[in-house]
Amino acid sequence: MLLPELFSLLSSDLFLMLSLLTCLLEDRFPKSVPYVYQIAAVMGFGHLAVSRMFLSVFSEYMRFWYNIFYLATALANIVAVNLYLALSKNRWMLAKIWTSAVTFPTVFISIVFVYNYTYIQGAAFPMLMLNLIIVLIVIMLGITASLLLSPKLLGKEQRR
Repeated sequence: MLLPELFSLLSSDLFLMLSLLTCLLEDRFPKSVPYVYQIAAVMGFGHLAVSRMFLSVFSEYMRFWYNIFYLATALANIVAVNLYLALSKNRWMLAKIWTSAVTFPTVFISIVFVYNYTYIQGAAFPMLMLNLIIVLIVIMLGITASLLLSPKLLGKEQRR
């Protein structure tokens, strides 16, 4: 049986990955960004420790939703870094690489975990809400990919 804290563990790992990647791209991000992501990851691990103590107090339904919220926050940060690279720094090629190497795989892995969790648990959670969230995430990623891969932008990048 899977516990909903799996999503917090995944989110903490995503924040650590963001910290490492923003540290590797240090000339493109403010110096404090990797530390903010490390603090978010430590908060996730602290959340796991506290959640373990209150396992019997909170229902599984409540634990599921606040862990999903933490996962959505991590995924939103990944998309935000992608948009920051593309729009703020005008690094379209790096943003496309980030999209294909980081954003799409992490979002789809998260979707697989959410669907597997709800499949194992049965129909105890409102599947319509999860489906809407996943459809919105996929639509946002599709729009982002189409904007980043548009021929006009590629032409501008090649002229530079």
